[in-house]
Amino acid sequence: MAEANDYLVLLQRTLHRLEKTVFDVDTPPRDLASLTRRLLEVSREIERLESENGGANAPTATEVEDEPFDPSEI
Repeated sequence: MAEANDYLVLLQRTLHRLEKTVFDVDTPPRDLASLTRRLLEVSREIERLESENGGANAPTATEVEDEPFDPSEI
């Protein structure tokens, strides 16, 4: 379990670094596509690991039903 936590910490640090780079105005535009793709991959991997481990930060899906539209409420 410690190894999984170490890997998760590494992924979180990588995610933080990628976020800083992607949103830095000085990052060359030619690098944005590959960095953004990697940012999304790391983010998905973190979500997968957290949901497998039942972590507190694991995403939970919640279905929400819309109420019927009533124009008089506007």
